[in-house]
Amino acid sequence: MMDLTRGLQALTRQVNIQTNIEQPSAALTLTRTNTLAITTAGTIITWESATRNQGFTWSGADITIPTAGYYLLSVIYASASTTAYANLLVNSVVVAQIPTSYITSTLHTLIMMRYYATGDIINVRVFPSTNTTVTVVAENSFGESPILHIAQMTGAV
Repeated sequence: MMDLTRGLQALTRQVNIQTNIEQPSAALTLTRTNTLAITTAGTIITWESATRNQGFTWSGADITIPTAGYYLLSVIYASASTTAYANLLVNSVVVAQIPTSYITSTLHTLIMMRYYATGDIINVRVFPSTNTTVTVVAENSFGESPILHIAQMTGAV
């Protein structure tokens, strides 16, 4: 009987620890299921599939911030062009740029933390040196593309 009691106490502690693990208030992962033609004039990535969504609304190219706070954002894309760069737009204003890589690579990334207000609209616009395509490679694979992750780190301050 004593072993059963100790076992139940240990299980209760384990359940309590697991229930205290924090999850972000909002998190989203978007990708495409088809390649996307992009032009030298710049093309906004239209997202086609959400593989994770907790608290966000999105439609096509527009991602809407659900609540004010600091968010960690990661954008990864592969293009046939090694000299492509991209802009992060918030409410149609450029707030960050994914620069052309200093090495010859077709994989481009941006990771940044930024404060967003409730209702801000996020877009990613890609500029290749020549008309090209953004290729589709599955998430969690070599050269995954295009993938956008965003997770809320803190609430409004």
